[in-house]
Amino acid sequence: MSCSDLPQWYLRRRIPVVDLRSSTWTKARSEVLPPGYAPGQCMSRLVKARRLRRVGRGVFIVVDPVRETPAIAIASALFADLPHYVTTDAALAFHGLIDQPISRIAVVLSTRRRPIKIGSAVVRPVVQPPDRIAAADAFDTTTDGFTVRLATREQAVLDALAEPAWMEHADLLQEVLTALTSEELDRTAAAAMARSTAAAQRLGYLLEGAGRAAPAALEQLRSLRAVKLRPGQTTTGPYSTRWRVYG
Repeated sequence: MSCSDLPQWYLRRRIPVVDLRSSTWTKARSEVLPPGYAPGQCMSRLVKARRLRRVGRGVFIVVDPVRETPAIAIASALFADLPHYVTTDAALAFHGLIDQPISRIAVVLSTRRRPIKIGSAVVRPVVQPPDRIAAADAFDTTTDGFTVRLATREQAVLDALAEPAWMEHADLLQEVLTALTSEELDRTAAAAMARSTAAAQRLGYLLEGAGRAAPAALEQLRSLRAVKLRPGQTTTGPYSTRWRVYG
């Protein structure tokens, strides 16, 4: 085999990212590149041939000549060797709860990383403690055969409530909540209470606006201060005295 076979080696295995620091690259190099062939030379050739697209130091997206790789699959593959999961907008879109174009894909990591432009979308790493990532309600699934580590519906909503800046289409969150079952809302309320008082306040506020009864878990809420529904907004808009939230 030769350097030109490298992209197809990755695509046959449904891996959309070449990361020269990964264990996958170690295997690919041993199976594809001739002994003594410099990886840098191979990468340069493939980038010039538009079979790879460089997105970071030693990190490349594999260009599929037949069909475009789902952005969510690329986002997850960028951190395949790290504990992570895709959340908020991209996860909710995958679950069919929103249908807006996604230009920012939030990926939860335990260490800070810079945003990565992957075409029409930007992968935005966000940080949480390792124990919270391990405890998150996330699972492995596939899209077009590519593996994605994804938040469940409830986890994606919880993350949007606790960290509103993570969600691009935050104005759709109330609509998303109306699509959840009563059992899902009960679990989301319990998780929000455990996560932060502010997350629980925002959930109560949005459910009130959607005309849905607050789950029993929220009846225990005792908020000591007012919070904003979204970061950066003014405090001159609607205010809920029950939930102490500026909408």
